[in-house]
Amino acid sequence: MRVGTTIVALLFAASAAAQRIPGIQGPSPNVGPPLILRLDGIIAESREGAVGKGFAIVSLAFFGSETRRWLALKDARTVGGDNYLDGKDVLNILAPFDPNLLVVGPADLVGRVRDAPAGTPLRIEGLVDTGGRTYLLRSVGPPPE
Repeated sequence: MRVGTTIVALLFAASAAAQRIPGIQGPSPNVGPPLILRLDGIIAESREGAVGKGFAIVSLAFFGSETRRWLALKDARTVGGDNYLDGKDVLNILAPFDPNLLVVGPADLVGRVRDAPAGTPLRIEGLVDTGGRTYLLRSVGPPPE
């Protein structure tokens, strides 16, 4: 019976460890309420074009397209629900990946981001899956003045 107890304890410890992300306190960000991320920034056609226009840069790829865009961020926030992550926490989780986010959603919303000319200010909001790095758009428009 000691072997069975040891195995249960090891499984419990492995399960708890699997729910942690280094540097982030609490459970995995994909456990809990939906993670809605709102990004305000300026579209650029290259990373170099986005440098100095915001506090951070997010690279965006688009499902089914070779097009890439970069968003020089003015603001990043999680909205709704009771998330313990803020926008900068989400950006830190996505930072090691290139692209940071794969943009998906209704064709008209995806097109507004993908086809926006360089220098266009945008507010983008959608559901983020940090594990798959997908960003399911729910709204795209100009940021408030």
